[in-house]
Amino acid sequence: MKTQQIKKYYEARFQRELQELEPVVQMAVEYSDLLEQLEVKSIGEFELKINEKSGFVSARLSAEAFGFEDEYRRLLQLEKQIDGRITSNDLTPNKELKKPFIDAIKEKHTEYYTDEDIKTKNTLEKIIETYNALDLDQRKHIGFSREGKLMFSPFSTLLH
Repeated sequence: MKTQQIKKYYEARFQRELQELEPVVQMAVEYSDLLEQLEVKSIGEFELKINEKSGFVSARLSAEAFGFEDEYRRLLQLEKQIDGRITSNDLTPNKELKKPFIDAIKEKHTEYYTDEDIKTKNTLEKIIETYNALDLDQRKHIGFSREGKLMFSPFSTLLH
């Protein structure tokens, strides 16, 4: 696989997104802890488990019947606020974001040169290098037309 050349890395955007995720990480930790406390892996599992115990169809009513209404309401609230932005799988055991997750955010804020950009850049670098290799007297023979095209200067003595 060919490595891409980085054109621009938007550090401020990356830092801002990480900063915006800090409260979401705290919510994800609380969400995970609540699930662990209820001895389930997801809200769906909790709803199924509690409905089976109570015989009710409504998970809210089942949660109320067993005294888990506050926990259930908080789980629903946290799930809505987290909105799938991160999961417990994105966190280390120390409750910090994992490196692959951070790398994905960094990648989102990195812009790469396209193949066409690289080709154009290389061509222009050669032209600039050739121009800069000329001494000052030789450079005086070069100018630009009104259309922006490189040409001999009208004052060049190298013209007929």
